Amino acid sequence: MHLATVADAPGRGREAVRENEIVKGYDPASLTAPLWSRTTLCGRLWAAMVGGDGGPVGRSELVAFAPTCRRCLALIDRHFPAPERDSRLDLVAQLAADAVVERRGFAEIHDVPGDQQAELRKAVRGLIRVRTHHSVRTFVDDGIVYVECPALSGTHGRPDAPETVSWRAWGQ
Repeated sequence: MHLATVADAPGRGREAVRENEIVKGYDPASLTAPLWSRTTLCGRLWAAMVGGDGGPVGRSELVAFAPTCRRCLALIDRHFPAPERDSRLDLVAQLAADAVVERRGFAEIHDVPGDQQAELRKAVRGLIRVRTHHSVRTFVDDGIVYVECPALSGTHGRPDAPETVSWRAWGQ
């Protein structure tokens, strides 16, 4: 789901729903007035508004409580202060980089708090690039940070189990 804002000037926006659409749980005037931006934060034209706390909007049965578009979320994220860097970050980054470079070419980092994931990924990539001069891929899935250096994973062979590092193992 994408996020649309209020239009930048009166009369330049569009309505969220048509007047003939039934809207329960919302102020009809705010949804039928042409005050919504014609594009989402990430620049896409949008066709229909999705409901929230008040339930579905218009003919759509969809309800969402936050955008899921990664680009919209990244644009929102810039408005928040950077999270405080956790004292464990450098140690965990070093352990993960060591696992990737010295052993297997890839590693998993478990239990990383959401607000530390981006900085940890950046730190691990930097440490591996400095040591190997190879590209490094990182991604997050279900709270696990995955790190892979394709150039190294071929040299070590793929083991049955990835090298894992646990954020929680290093205290608070």
